[in-house]
Amino acid sequence: MQSSLPVVLLGLLQGLTEFLPVSSSGHLVVAQHSIPGFSQPGVLLDAALHLGTLLAVCVYFRRDLYLLAVSCVSSQHPQAASARRLLGLLATGSVPTLLIGLSFRRHFEALFSDPQAAGLALLVTGGLLFATDRVRPSGRSLAEMRVRDSVLIGLAQGLALIPGLSRSGSTIATGVFLGLERELLVRYSFLLSIPAVGGAFGLQLVSHWEDVVGGIDVASYALGTLVAAGVGYASIPLLIRLTKARSLSPFAYYCWALGCAALWTTA
Repeated sequence: MQSSLPVVLLGLLQGLTEFLPVSSSGHLVVAQHSIPGFSQPGVLLDAALHLGTLLAVCVYFRRDLYLLAVSCVSSQHPQAASARRLLGLLATGSVPTLLIGLSFRRHFEALFSDPQAAGLALLVTGGLLFATDRVRPSGRSLAEMRVRDSVLIGLAQGLALIPGLSRSGSTIATGVFLGLERELLVRYSFLLSIPAVGGAFGLQLVSHWEDVVGGIDVASYALGTLVAAGVGYASIPLLIRLTKARSLSPFAYYCWALGCAALWTTA
């Protein structure tokens, strides 16, 4: 049975890193590897902590979610047309993430016990972030976003199931390379994470239901999830400001340093 303190600390780490382009999963892998005797069924704890930051996204973007819901049942709202367009792009972007997640689920889960793989992926994340700040934005708006754009961003999100490859960093970088407006990208990236993270948690919950019923400390998991939610909610505005200001390069250096450290300490 997992004690509460490591789970709460991991929840804090998840909340601090999920909305920064530094891969919260990579941080969890490295941190869990350093905790003596740490164990979890599958990646259930990781999924639960990601559920916490997903709750933060839902609260922070509650107006967007409300508008998306309203657009499904009514066309009277002045923003209904753009909301339906965004909903369609979110749906098409979720398809490649779903296909990648289901097809390579076992492979990705195995990587959560491999800090060296996370270290290598962190080096890749650093390269993406460094390149992103050096792209001149053309600033295509939602009205100019195409289905192809959403599919490519969805592919990037699917590949970011690899721990160490930042989900927010990969999706925003892909959108920047495609010439999309940065403010749109942050909003789209956050909303796109909702079905992906929710689905991943649901899959882990079903797969390890026996552990939930009698094999884990549910209270500790719930507390860690709430900590991740609270800290994550406070972290969202920081990523929004940094992305608008084109200030992702410092995180590239950080990812390179952490990636090298993970490779060095586990060699």
